[in-house]
Amino acid sequence: MRVVIAVATADARLRTYLAGNRNIVVPPDIANRGYLQEKGTRFSVQILAVDPQTAPAEIGAWLRRIAVASDGLILLIDDALRHLVSDYEDAYFVAGLPDYTGRILQNQVRSAIVPILRHFVSYSQRFDNFRNQRVLLLPLEIFLAADLDTLRARLTAQKMAPGLGGDIDRLVAALNQRAGPKTRRRFRRVYHVDDRPLWYHYGPERHRVVETTMPPHQEKCWHNSRFRFGRLYDDRLHHNVDNDSKPTQVHGNFTTCHGSVFVAGGQSHLNVFPNGYV
Repeated sequence: MRVVIAVATADARLRTYLAGNRNIVVPPDIANRGYLQEKGTRFSVQILAVDPQTAPAEIGAWLRRIAVASDGLILLIDDALRHLVSDYEDAYFVAGLPDYTGRILQNQVRSAIVPILRHFVSYSQRFDNFRNQRVLLLPLEIFLAADLDTLRARLTAQKMAPGLGGDIDRLVAALNQRAGPKTRRRFRRVYHVDDRPLWYHYGPERHRVVETTMPPHQEKCWHNSRFRFGRLYDDRLHHNVDNDSKPTQVHGNFTTCHGSVFVAGGQSHLNVFPNGYV
């Protein structure tokens, strides 16, 4: 597994320290044991100078270049500048960096990195299970369920709070309570059902391709079409979305990957990608 640790910081001293110590940013005693060792994880450290005037799209273009060949991406940014990456919180494992005073020391960097890695591992272990993936890759703006909103918040702004793994398990289990077959079909295919209600089945079809060309899409569309909370997923898979009528019909308004609204007027089904592209 190839994991990029992307550090966007205005602190020139921290950038200098990281550039000269890339091989020890991830402590060997963490990288060479447990899940990270089992996955054969290879880390790389990428660094970007940012300031309050940095455009979010500039950060996005940098992330695209370094994410394209990775299986996971942890994005670290100064706490005071985290708003610059709000478009990428759903795509990457984002965490804030504290202010450092004085000389940058190895134990200071370790104390910041190690908890982030532990939380990333806790999430990744669960993401590797396809049954969990079907929940974690539900379209966040389209699938209507309070538990999904809570899961999203837990894996973005609240990811560094204690007990992440247990909370993911609990919330995924709650969302899996929504899973089951349709009443009008003899086949027992399992769907996740939202509050509309609409029925969502993820994969295995690959007859559609997610579109991210700008315009009309935005920079964030590419990132969210490939990564979810820091892990790469198969961008060729989508959710088949319909209802439990016979014949099936889909009506309603759907917020897509860059905020536009798709109006369904009775189609038999929709192909909805995890990033919200319809």
